[in-house]
Amino acid sequence: MATGLSALTTGGTLLAVFLTFTASAAAQTTSPALTTLYSFAQDPNDGSNPNAIVIGSGGVLYGTTEFGGTARLGAVFALTPPASPGGPWSETVLYSFMGVSDGVQPNSLTIGPGGVLYGTSGGGSLNFGAVFALLPPTLPGAPWSKIVLHTFAGGPTDGAGPSALATGRDGVLYGTTLSGGTGSCDLGCGTVFSLRPPLSAGQAWSETILYFGNFAGGSIPVGVVIGGDGVLYGATYEDGTGAAGTLFSLTPPVSPGGPWSQAVLHNFAGGGDGVKPYANVVIGSGGTLYGTTEFGGTQGHGTVFSLTPPASPGGPWTETVLNSFPSHNHDGGGPIVGVVIGRGGVLYGATPYGGSSLGGTVFALTPPASPGGPWSETVLYDFSGVPNGNKPDALAISRDGVLYGTTYFGGIASCARSGSLGCGTVFSLKP
Repeated sequence: MATGLSALTTGGTLLAVFLTFTASAAAQTTSPALTTLYSFAQDPNDGSNPNAIVIGSGGVLYGTTEFGGTARLGAVFALTPPASPGGPWSETVLYSFMGVSDGVQPNSLTIGPGGVLYGTSGGGSLNFGAVFALLPPTLPGAPWSKIVLHTFAGGPTDGAGPSALATGRDGVLYGTTLSGGTGSCDLGCGTVFSLRPPLSAGQAWSETILYFGNFAGGSIPVGVVIGGDGVLYGATYEDGTGAAGTLFSLTPPVSPGGPWSQAVLHNFAGGGDGVKPYANVVIGSGGTLYGTTEFGGTQGHGTVFSLTPPASPGGPWTETVLNSFPSHNHDGGGPIVGVVIGRGGVLYGATPYGGSSLGGTVFALTPPASPGGPWSETVLYDFSGVPNGNKPDALAISRDGVLYGTTYFGGIASCARSGSLGCGTVFSLKP
């Protein structure tokens, strides 16, 4: 899925959950035009069940699929816009993962300098996960080159189950692992790490553990974003009780090589508050953090929240629930995709459940006209299932405000993994 929680919640689990839902009353929707750009074909000739998407130079879309590819263990793909408006998009499988030592089930992707793709996967030589790079070819039409930047060793000295990456200055990568490390969790409470590129080509990348998770500071970190002065912000799926989750910051050391300083900015409380943030946060105007929780809120079906920095340094951050999803059968629920920020501060997101056919939704959340007023939620699209896709699980926004995303199921082909539910799609939606 989108955040790489496949170490805990696999596509198989999502399939089982999907099959438990039955038909329901029609959702209240407003439906801008959605275009299915690509339907993944029968594996092993193509990827299947996409779970990440990013926008590259020239509007090319890049993403990962959890399954499919030559060995049916996942792939990285590119989707190139047509030469003429309205023409078909062109998909290319850039790399197929071949097994544990090579990597399996890629679950995140980011773009670095020079168009290099960086991602995380399961497997690796020690089977605790890996970080990889895909280098563009030097000649048109030549294959992309994959290299493994780091293989995780597991707890207590290293992380396990990498879930997300962010690209920082000087090509440094920052990321999280869902388990490994220290702490009193069953498999270790997870880590936040950095990977620094070598000074000379061909040398090894250097990993540093910035923080070992623990119950007091939150466990199972699902990703980080990079703020001002290099401060990292992120969310953990669980907190000190093993339940509701946290939002945290990690501040770089004053002197190079010193320890990073971790602070819990918010403990999710449940009830009217959110529970279990499944996706990473984004940074908006004024340093405000925005994100989603899978559960909690007034009806228990998840929330969209903001976290506002203090007016004075050292003061408390202020969390506000911007939207509580009322029910799976109304306008969506259980958001496991993080929001993206559009023009005018409008937040866009997706839910894997809900809508008239329980195939999931894409929604918009519009800021109030006056400070302190309620945000206004609108369902932009209601997925009806095969062939137009269902269970949206990744979302990105272009500079001109077009939304691009993936659906984990749906499309025109059946797959070994998901059968008649379809291999998944890539779509565009203009709000």
